[in-house]
Order: sequence, then C-alpha cells, then structure tokens
Amino acid sequence: MNIEFPEISKRLLALSGATLIGLAALSACGTGDDTTGGGSDDTGSDTTTAAEEAAEEDTATGDGLSPEAPLPAGSTVEIGDWTLSVGDVQLDATDAIMAENEFNTPPADGNALAMFTVDGTYNGAETGTLWLDATVGIWADGVMSETCTNVVPNDIIDATEVTAGGTSSGATCAEIPADAEQTLIYVEDVWSLDGTVYYIEIG
Repeated sequence: MNIEFPEISKRLLALSGATLIGLAALSACGTGDDTTGGGSDDTGSDTTTAAEEAAEEDTATGDGLSPEAPLPAGSTVEIGDWTLSVGDVQLDATDAIMAENEFNTPPADGNALAMFTVDGTYNGAETGTLWLDATVGIWADGVMSETCTNVVPNDIIDATEVTAGGTSSGATCAEIPADAEQTLIYVEDVWSLDGTVYYIEIG
C-alpha cells in the first residue's frame, strides 16, 4: 500500500531532518574543541626545565684558585701542613670588636671590621701554629684584607702550638669597605713560594 503524505508534511519532515543533522554537526565540533583544549602544552614544562638548568649553573663552583671560581662556603682546603676551614663570618663585627678591648682601633670612615673563625687540623710530622702558618683574610671587591691588629673574642693569637693530628681554632679580623659588593674568604700558606691562594664563598 502506498501512503501519500500531504506536501506540507513532506516539507516538515525534511526540515526536521536538516535540523537534526545540524545539531549533530555542532555536537561534533564541540567535542573537537574539548579535545584540543585538553591537549598537553609543553611550554610550562620547558620553561621549568630551563629555569632548573640555570639555577644549577648559578650554584656551580670552581676550583677556588681565582675569585671568579671560588669554592663553596664551608669548604676545607689543604695548605702546607694544615687542613683549614673558615666559618662564622661577620662582615660587620665592628661593635663587638670595639667592645672587646678599650685599646682597639676603630675602622676608617666608610670601612667596617669583619670577623671570622679559622679551624685547622695539623697534618705535619712535627709541630705547627695555626696563626703562624696560614694567612686568612677577606677579598672585598678585588682588595685583599688580612688580619687587623685589634683584639677579638677567642683570638687566634691565643691558639697554641699543636702536634701531628692536633686541632686549632681561633677568630681574627680584617678591615674592609662597608659597602663592598662582593666578598670572599681567601687562604694561603705563609711559607709557600708558589703563590697559591684559595678563594671561598661566604655563606
């Protein structure tokens, strides 16, 4: 049996079909957009990796043989018959030093009195005295400043002579520019003729 639909019904059916097809197409486009939006973006990861690599380069240190390649803070160095380390660095200990002795001399205008502690182990076969065998000071903006003549707490001058395997410790001071932009500890063997100086970062 053939059923004849009125012409208006045919048009309505055709319009409904077209509408359904359009909705399906829009739904497919929306799904594609969601997929695109949910895709991974490696830009953030790449940026993080680059920042981490830069940080590693910044913390890299050298062999300590020049101010441009200092050893990290807290490092020990071998000079002559001693193994030395330097700690408790105070770049402006002027007040503490001046209070230690009434005869201490204040720093010049624009300068400060720095103070630091030297710890050493004697590795020689005979005897050694820390403050006689090692020169320790502060490198400030290219200028080397060694021990000042002021009396300081736990003064290294009071460190006694030690035998093989003995340890020695004491504080000393140096006068440096108060506005120094770059400062390092430097250590050298008093008796060495090769001019080797070790530079160590200040923690």
